[in-house]
This record gives sequence, C-alpha cells and structure tokens, in this order.
Amino acid sequence: MDLDSIIKSVRENKLDLEDKSVLKSEEFEDYIKSTSNKLYEKYKLNQDKLKFLFDKNIDDVSYIKKDTIYINLGSKDIGEGNKLKLILGYYAHEIGHRLFTDFTIRDIYEKSILSGGLCVDSLEFDNEESNKNMMKMQNYINNPKKSGKLCPLLLFLYDIIEDSRVEESIYKYLSNYGRLIDGLNELRDAQYKSIKEFEVDLAENNRFSSLINQIICYIKFRKFKGISDYHIKNIEKIKKEIDESIYEEDGIKVIDKVNKISIFLWDGIEEYLEEFDDAYKEELDNIKPMASMEIEENLNENSQATSTIGMTYTKGEIGKTIKNSNDIKEPIKKDLVKSENEDIMEINSDKNSTYKSTMARDKDALKLRKSSNKDSTSDESINKENEELFDGVSNNKNSIGKGIMKLRNIKESNYEQKNDSKLSSYGDIHRNIRIKIYRPEFTYEDKLNYKQDNNKYIKAANELANQVLPFLKNEVSSEYSRNRYYGTKFEVSNVAKRDYKYFSKKNPPNESPSMAVALRIDESGSMKANNRIRMASATAILIWEFCKKCDIPIGVYGDTADLSNTEDVSIYSYSDFDNQDKDDCYRMMQISPKSNNRDGVPIKYVAEKLLKVDADIKVLFIISDGKPLAKPNYKDELAKRDLKNVVSEYSRKGINFFVAAIGNDRDVIKEIYGDNRFLDISNINTLPNRISMILKNLL
Repeated sequence: MDLDSIIKSVRENKLDLEDKSVLKSEEFEDYIKSTSNKLYEKYKLNQDKLKFLFDKNIDDVSYIKKDTIYINLGSKDIGEGNKLKLILGYYAHEIGHRLFTDFTIRDIYEKSILSGGLCVDSLEFDNEESNKNMMKMQNYINNPKKSGKLCPLLLFLYDIIEDSRVEESIYKYLSNYGRLIDGLNELRDAQYKSIKEFEVDLAENNRFSSLINQIICYIKFRKFKGISDYHIKNIEKIKKEIDESIYEEDGIKVIDKVNKISIFLWDGIEEYLEEFDDAYKEELDNIKPMASMEIEENLNENSQATSTIGMTYTKGEIGKTIKNSNDIKEPIKKDLVKSENEDIMEINSDKNSTYKSTMARDKDALKLRKSSNKDSTSDESINKENEELFDGVSNNKNSIGKGIMKLRNIKESNYEQKNDSKLSSYGDIHRNIRIKIYRPEFTYEDKLNYKQDNNKYIKAANELANQVLPFLKNEVSSEYSRNRYYGTKFEVSNVAKRDYKYFSKKNPPNESPSMAVALRIDESGSMKANNRIRMASATAILIWEFCKKCDIPIGVYGDTADLSNTEDVSIYSYSDFDNQDKDDCYRMMQISPKSNNRDGVPIKYVAEKLLKVDADIKVLFIISDGKPLAKPNYKDELAKRDLKNVVSEYSRKGINFFVAAIGNDRDVIKEIYGDNRFLDISNINTLPNRISMILKNLL
C-alpha cells in the first residue's frame, strides 16, 4: 500500500490496521511522522526516526532512545481500542518528552538519592507527624543498603508527574496539531478507563499498589476513582502538592514536590519497601547502593495508565525556548513561535493590561543543569496537494498560523488600534487572569475531509443564503436602511417592537448592506458530552459558509480556561476579522473540547472585536453548555451575574446576542441570557430557518 492509499484509507476510515504488512510498511511510518513534520520544522529540529516494534513479551509501549521514537505495536495497550489514534497518542506523548523534558534533572535526582545527598530536611511542615516522616525518609536515603529500594519508587512518582506535565504542555503549546491532540485524547481516555475503582483494585491487589494507582489517577487526570478521604492519609495535602507540581516550571521544585508527596505517604511506602530485600553491592570496605530492579518491576507490573520514559539525551531545550519566549532574540522569536505566538494580557481591575511572560527560568534550576472535484477529492488532487499540504499548514501566506497581535506591553506601547485598551476592562472577578490568543493551524487531512464531513452543513448554508440574500438585496436597493439604533428618519411603526431600533438611515449610492457576524464557541470539557461539540462545530461551519456566500464579515472564536491554579483564558481565532482567509473553514476542523470555561472574558473579547467592524448590524452568536466554571471562584451566581453584565453592556452598544444551546442546556441558557436571545441548535435541519428568521428581523 503506497502513501497516498494510506492517506485515502485513513480519510475514509478504511485503513486495516490488523494487517501487519500495513503496520510494517515504511509508508505507514511516513504517515505517522507526517503528523509532526511541520512541528519539527518550526522548531528547527531534526525529525526523530520512528521504529515500530512487534514484541508481546515486553511491557514497554513507547519510549525515546537517542534519536528514535519506539512504539511497540505488540503491546496489549495498543491492541484494544482505536489503534490508529492510540499510536498517534503514544507518538505525541514521546514528542512531548523530546520537546519539554529535561532528563538531566532526573539523572541528578537519581544520583542524589543513591549518594545520600538528597536533603529532604530542608522541607518545612506544619505538623509533628510529617516532620517525623521526613526524618525517617532521610534516614532511608542515608542508609546505603536502603536507598536503593527507595530510589525506584521516588523516580516512579517523578516520572508519572513528568508524564502529566508533558501532556499539559502539549495541550498548551501544541494545540494546533489536531491529529496528535486527537491521538493524545484517545490515549488518555484509554488510560483512565484502565484504572480500576479503588475497592475493585484492592480486592485484586495489595493495598499499597492500589493506593499508588489512585495517586497515578490523580496525577494524570486530577481525580480519583472510588476512593474516599479515609483511604489515604493526608489526602488534601497530597492533592495540593500534585496540583502544584503539574504546573511547576522549575524542575528542582518538582523534586521537592515529589519528596513531600512521599513524606505524606511514608507509612505506606515504608511498609511496602520492607517487603523487598535491600539492594546494594559490597566493594572492598565500601557499600554501594543500587536501584532495586525488583521494586521497579513490581511497580510497573502492578501500576496502571503509565507510559515508559525510556532512555534519551533530550534536555527539553525546545520546551524552554517555547516557554521562555522573553529569552529569545526578536528575529528568532518571530520564526519560532508563529502559530503558538501568544498575545498574553494580564487583566487588572484598574483597566490596564500588561504583557506577562508565560514562563521564567529559575536560577537554581540553571545551576543544577550546569552541574550535570468540488465535493470530492480525487487521487490526482491528493498527489497534487501532497507537496504543499502533507498534514501540515497551507503555504498560502494568509493561511499560515499567526499570532493575532505581536507580543507587546499594551499599557506602554503606542498601539495604533487604541480601542484594544478596552480589552483589559474585565472587572475584579477576572483580576490577574491572562488571555492567550492562538491562530490554529490546519492539516492536510482537515482540508481533504472538510467537504466530505460537512457536505450537509454547506448545503444548509446555501439554503440559508438563498433565504436571506433577497432581503439583503432589498436593503441595498431601498433608499433607507431600516431598524437602526440611530439615523436621520424616525420610524413610528417600529416603536411597537420595543427593541430601540426606531430609526432609518439614508443609504449612500451602491452601498452594500452593512452586517457583521461573530461566533463564540465554548470549548470546555463538558462540551464533549451528548455530541455538543460536534453540533457547535457544525453550526460554526454553517454560519461561516453562509457569511462567505453573502460577503458578510465573519469572526469565529473558541475558548477554554487552562488547567492551572488561576485558569487563564486561551482563545482560538479560527476566523478573525483582522485576518480574513478563505482557508479559515479548515481551521474549524480543530474545534474540540478542552478544559473549563471562563465565559465572561472571551465573550467580552469577541464583542470588542465585533464593535470595531464597520457595520450597522452586528450579531454575536454564542454556543455554550451554559455552565460557567473556572478556578478559583468563577461559578454559580457570581459567574452568572458577570455574564448578564457583559451581555447588558454590549447590547447597549448595539450588539445583537443570540445564545445557542443543545438539549437540556436550554434552561440554564434562558436563565442567564433571557428567552429572547435563546436559539435551539439541537436539530441542525431546522437551523437555517431559525437563523433566517433572526437575520430577516434585523434587516
């Protein structure tokens, strides 16, 4: 099977991955590598080689060794579920290690444990029990016969945390690479399902391994499965250290977190370790500690949802480059962070905004490192586009993922669009929250699949355009534009509508109807349920196609609240008013559920973008599950009040809001936004008529 056939089979969901001749082919390896070739090019890396293994006798599923990523297709972990997505998931995970993991720190951690040089007594605790456990752990490390047993357990916890940190970095910095993200989502779903409920696991396993599996579950997914507070002593303290470790950028501090977690778990750890023989080697008069292979094998055998880090020489230099964008000289920065370039603003209650670096290097960490056809695509067109679009970005200059604005200190710069300063006026409930703007890329498969997957929505857009265009033409041909908030002629008959659009305005010769449409999509994790995100994506594509057919400016923006202590806001600009692009429809294939949602910030952001468009009629469609939720306190009545204030403020400024809901979300939507703004999109077949009625009433 040649490469084009593999691409076509993937697109048509006909690739037979039970056929080992396919899996063993160079073309299949080339296809998997193609999902990341633009990523490697962007960060000026030599692309890792990819090697598939077919060994059922080894537990390792994936790992990096030198310049090669190994994926074991003989593993039972890949044999169950969507095999292609799981392969891509493990591939994405290992690429994450290549970019973001600094293994010099891990090596130094291991040597420190075995040499007795790990000073845990520098940690501070507020209770006597933890201080005693700290001393016990220090004694274990100082004992050359014992430290070899503790070493693999501490490294095991460190590796799981590093796995989670890597995956969070992938979601944060590589979210444009849809196939890789889709695969990682599949992998994480499979891993979560593999973890048993605590009581079930306990009945089949020993208590310590069952507890470790729950710790793994919390590290990876931030939740337990069937465990209660009384099952784990110090559970809240453990959760706090894990939460902080996942987003900690300083590798030294991560080690401190691992040590603290181990001290809180010490009673169980010590009991577990004593089941095994001491691990050491006697050399003349010297006792040399050795990492216990027995404990390492036991942990791997009895744990679930883990991946193998393997041997690698990566130091995570590219990850540091991505994260420490302030440390990059300007010409390099523009080259490196094209699609991931973030417009970041810290929201302050004094209505000023300042750029804040997402990451900062730590001096201690640096010291430590130094120490160590139209509706179908023919085979011919696939071949033709292969050079330009092989699972990467179009070479069209307008379609390459770009940061919407250059990174700048808005408060201090002479920014030409002065109205952008309004973006910082979000209110106290969003104090110190940062906004990051992404311009998603699209893949070769997105372009190939777009019409095939969305044919009925494109047809619906044509239907909608046919319904609305006559009204637009009438508006052009008439002497006056009606239903305006202001104008030169007062229309008495409009007063009965009570919508304040009581005026008409005389049209200049040959002026087109003046309308602009924006769409804000909630990409929170809860949108995954009940097919919400697919309906949201379909609605976005339908409205985008309609606007393009009617020459109406259209902006499509998705958003989520990042997984962090403050849950900053990431906004994905699929179609931007300032950068209109015929290929934006393909970017919308990347719409996906992510994390939480801080609705007030993105709605206000999109409303400000819409206000700047020169149009008389401005419509903002919101698609959401209606449940605002973000840390630390954005939920319930506080969040609802914030949303009501935002809608009220921008309605007064002339924006027409319509909020779409799917299924049982409608009651929440109506409560927050009002009955008159409610739009039911649960049935895509009726959507064109509903939108047509809305637009006809506005014209």
